[in-house]
Amino acid sequence: MAKTTFINCLYPNKCAACDEIIDDGNILCDYCGIVINNNDLSKTCFKCGMPKDNCRCKYREFRFKGIVGAFRNAGAAKTVCYSYKMGKRRELADFLTKRVYCAVKRAFGDIKFDAVCAVPATPGSRLKHGFDHAGIIAENLAQAMGVRYLSGVLRVRPFRRPQHKSVFRQRLENVRGKYYTVKRTDAKRVLLFDDIYTTGATLDEAAKELMFAGVQEVYCAAVLATNVKKKPDGVKNNGN
Repeated sequence: MAKTTFINCLYPNKCAACDEIIDDGNILCDYCGIVINNNDLSKTCFKCGMPKDNCRCKYREFRFKGIVGAFRNAGAAKTVCYSYKMGKRRELADFLTKRVYCAVKRAFGDIKFDAVCAVPATPGSRLKHGFDHAGIIAENLAQAMGVRYLSGVLRVRPFRRPQHKSVFRQRLENVRGKYYTVKRTDAKRVLLFDDIYTTGATLDEAAKELMFAGVQEVYCAAVLATNVKKKPDGVKNNGN
């Protein structure tokens, strides 16, 4: 007991959003638990993933059937996600998995999935972060949903430049041909997971490759959903 108390004094449990010292077993302090940027799913278009008052469906057509994000890409939620992604707080995987799972049930509750698949991390990303952050959550999701985790099907080539540093048009070009499949699958309806959703370019390209591998329908889920407020310049209704 004394040893545990001593360790807790040296390494106290801290809020994943603001670093305030909190009770063991908790993830967020009371304040961050209230103000964390939950995605308002009652006001979300589940086809494009954007708020209904900023729906992207009239500007783009996606290969995936629908998409949902657990949080908005801002504030405390963004801090928590990036803390996990950068490998500082890997124990946050369970917390993030539960929130994504709840969002998936809310958005696609009546849909029966055959498998869950993660957008694969590049070798550079794995080296930088030290682990497959998306793969861990995707595998946890599969377990929570009672379906198999689809691994070894989808692969990725190195990006010319990081997606988060690219503007809209560059994002579309950057992912073109970057994902590929190495074998077919008998899974017909798959939930595809990535940590962050912005334009949908990454998930759409990965969904296309899964369909080449035999998947008939792809739905998507993410931890963070970015609200792209401006209409993409020069993008027509079928501008994939």
